[in-house]
Amino acid sequence: MKILQLSVHPPHGGGSAFSCQELASGLRSLGHEVLHVAPYKTPTDLAQYPGLIWIKADFPGDLNISPQAKADIDRQVEAAYLKHGPFDCVILGRESFVWHLEAVRRVHGDKPVILISRGAYINRLASSDPIEPELREQLISRYRGCDLIICIARHLAKSINRVIGVNNTVFIPNPINLPPINPNYQIQRAANEPIRLLMAAQLKSRKRPFDAVEMMRILTHQGANVHLTICGEGPDREEMLNRIRSYGLEERIVVKGKVDREEVLNCLDDVETVLLCSDNEGRPRVLQEAIAAGKGVVAADNPGSREVLTEWLPSQWPLGRLFPIADHEAASVAILDLARYFRSNPEPLPPQQLPNPIDVLYEYETVLKTLKTSLKQAVA
Repeated sequence: MKILQLSVHPPHGGGSAFSCQELASGLRSLGHEVLHVAPYKTPTDLAQYPGLIWIKADFPGDLNISPQAKADIDRQVEAAYLKHGPFDCVILGRESFVWHLEAVRRVHGDKPVILISRGAYINRLASSDPIEPELREQLISRYRGCDLIICIARHLAKSINRVIGVNNTVFIPNPINLPPINPNYQIQRAANEPIRLLMAAQLKSRKRPFDAVEMMRILTHQGANVHLTICGEGPDREEMLNRIRSYGLEERIVVKGKVDREEVLNCLDDVETVLLCSDNEGRPRVLQEAIAAGKGVVAADNPGSREVLTEWLPSQWPLGRLFPIADHEAASVAILDLARYFRSNPEPLPPQQLPNPIDVLYEYETVLKTLKTSLKQAVA
């Protein structure tokens, strides 16, 4: 098949960018021709290889999109399609790209358009957050205009069915290429060894980065020898740094800012527990990587994080702890609970059966081929 994928690409777009890149390269590995068109805001560290086209645009970080950004992306997507197409199907690799459905239809017609729901938009639409009625209707209309919606988490499919009012959804997780980490299923720490934590997340309100600072304040006040490394950048960075200084936690919390994936994995190797405070998630890949590395997980109890800890493996991850969203005390208790476990000379965990990305790619391939055939028959 010849596929156009409109989606983010590293280093722009957070964790979903890696998932989008892995899907495109994975489909190529199965013999399909994939053109990945990706927007960027600033030309920093832009990868260059066949099958990838960068387009400059101020793509949205929230539900809305500026008329200028929409027009810029629409124009460049249409130009790329006309130059390199036609295509058998178009994949909108993240929900923000539903804004460009009309532009895709202008050049692609009635052929298959697939939307991948990763959670950012539908979680907002399904929540009690105030959203302008006109904006809500515009987004719902665009969801309904897609031929198929692939949800990377089961809870997202349920939300789309309920909020959007469609049932053309299918659950297929990300085909995550797990990093070359030697999993340590025998985490043992000396009694006097510091508790080392990692939070790898964008520093924005949905990720609740200030919660991590409050947890560190509580743990330090209780006398715990705890250290937190934060990998991520975002609009809440300055306020976070101010709170760290006001609590006198400069020696306890290291904010590395935006770093490449290799640096995040190096940090992951050094810690015992990964912390995630988000109020909503799709199916967070950082937790999947933490489990693959045999690390403890302390995560806010949102549907996406809960799904990873309870369903990603054949059985529930025993080193996972969920706490009520924004409950700093409960999270601190969970961190200390895992720390005591790691220092109690525990029995090693048996090797875990991790998902195989090639199996997931075959699911994507089957769905795309089936949709292409069914739409052709419907037109005939």
